[in-house]
Parts: sequence; structure tokens; C-alpha cells
Amino acid sequence: MCLRVEELRRMEWSRVERAIWIAFFILVIVLSLAAVRFPYFPGDVTFARLLQSVAPGSKKWAEWVTSTAKTPWSLVLLAASVLFSWAVARWRAALLAVASFLLAWALGIWLNPLVARPRPTPELIRVVGSPSGYSFPSAFALTYAATLGFLAVLAALKCRGGPRWAALVTCSALLAIGGWARIALGAHWPSDILISYLMGILWSVLLLRFVK
Repeated sequence: MCLRVEELRRMEWSRVERAIWIAFFILVIVLSLAAVRFPYFPGDVTFARLLQSVAPGSKKWAEWVTSTAKTPWSLVLLAASVLFSWAVARWRAALLAVASFLLAWALGIWLNPLVARPRPTPELIRVVGSPSGYSFPSAFALTYAATLGFLAVLAALKCRGGPRWAALVTCSALLAIGGWARIALGAHWPSDILISYLMGILWSVLLLRFVK
């Protein structure tokens, strides 16, 4: 009887969890469509100014963080993601780590000009340099989500105790610092970063369903 009750609880939680992820998926689609129409969302300017106001005066740190999502550092992130995935769940997880990275790269190339959301302007927030291309989705955020976000999801699913929390805290902190750096430079709106992160993490959740 107890086993039956426990099984029913697991099934119920599985349905709730599935509904939550479906809701997030729909939210990403709706916000992506809205990004086509609106150059920024309510709260973007205020939140960006707040994050810029508490950022260090020199933006060298933000420029360095930005470089970690570009070649060759992005390949270092990929290698770390593959090695960690192999250590946690062997070859299948390692292959999925590569798939996560490649899809993020392809998604950025395809979706960025399709949405064509303009970057922040100096009239609204402080902008360092002259960032090229469009603002959404953020190629930086997609790269971080496809590697660090992937590792966070994998750790949440497959690790226990101290290693699980260490991976979650480390990956979350790096994701937060990365997003802060891009906003500090005025290269992206907060919504660009958050939605791009959510895209990558949703893809990671979908991929990792194939890891036993």
C-alpha cells in the first residue's frame, strides 16, 4: 500500500514538473515574439541602470568576462562541460553536452537576425564601445546557458549532497556574473540575458531526459 502511494506521488509530481516546463517553454516563445515588436521591455531600463550603478568603475572585468564566451575560451567552456558530464553520467551526457553547445551556436546565428532587436542606446543607458549585431538572443548568454546551465541541470538531476550544491552554486554564480557583465557594458538588456538563459536551460532539460 505504501509503495502504491509513493508511486502515485511520484507520478503526480512528474505531471506537475512537466506542466511547469511546458509553461516556461510557452513563456519563452511569447517573450521571443514580443522581442520582435518591442526594443526593450518594461523594467529593462530601470534594472539595467541599477546594475550599471553598482558595477565597478572600470569595465575591463566585464570585457574579460565577455571574452570567455568567444573562441578560444568558449571551447574551454565546452571541454569543461564535456569532462564534467562524462564524470557524472558517462558518454551519453558528454555527447549531449556537445549537442547543447552546438544548438546554442546555431540558434544564435539563426534567431538573432530574425528577431532583429536593436541593442541598447546611449540615450537610455551607458554603452561601452559600439556593439555590433542585434541584442536578442544574446550569443553570450546562449553559450553560457549551453555549458554552465547544462552542467547545473545535470548536477541537479544526477548529483547528490555536497557535489550537487557546489556545482549549482558555482554555475549559478558564473551565470549571474556573466549576465551582469554584458549589462554593465550596455550590450544587452536584462530581458535579453534572462530569456536567452531560459532558452538554453530549457534545451538542457530536454536533452538530459535522454540520460538514464
